[in-house]
Amino acid sequence: MANSKVLTLNFPDDTPVTLCYEDGADVVHANDDYYDYVYNSTGVFETASTVVTSLYFPNNRVLESLRDNDLLEGYERGSYNFENFVCETMRECNFDLEFVEGTLEQYDYKRGYYRIKFNFPVTLGQLKRAIRDDVRAVAPLEVIVHTDLGDLTVN
Repeated sequence: MANSKVLTLNFPDDTPVTLCYEDGADVVHANDDYYDYVYNSTGVFETASTVVTSLYFPNNRVLESLRDNDLLEGYERGSYNFENFVCETMRECNFDLEFVEGTLEQYDYKRGYYRIKFNFPVTLGQLKRAIRDDVRAVAPLEVIVHTDLGDLTVN
């Protein structure tokens, strides 16, 4: 979880960090629409869009991908919540652009657990600034700091 422990890390501000959020649900995978159920019943896209649209992580890879594919053209500035627009766009375009990764654990020939995970690369400096100013945007995310010695997961 992203919290004040991150502020105690003594690495350079340009140290790469991956923010992760994972959730899932039991599904009947015999039906082809099980992923829609998980996309709508978990908070993965809502959490992802909060981080993606945060002022602390400008010009990130998700927004760049949305821009490159002309998916932000439908948003009229000031018309409604940009975060919600990005959330719905990410959810609708995930199969083509793979904003979240999905894995299915099959229990039997028709039931299983579908897990989805969002990974978001930032720098330690960006994350520290976000935590100092408004921890709510990053609080539910797992923090993995990538160092020369290996990966450090902050709990």
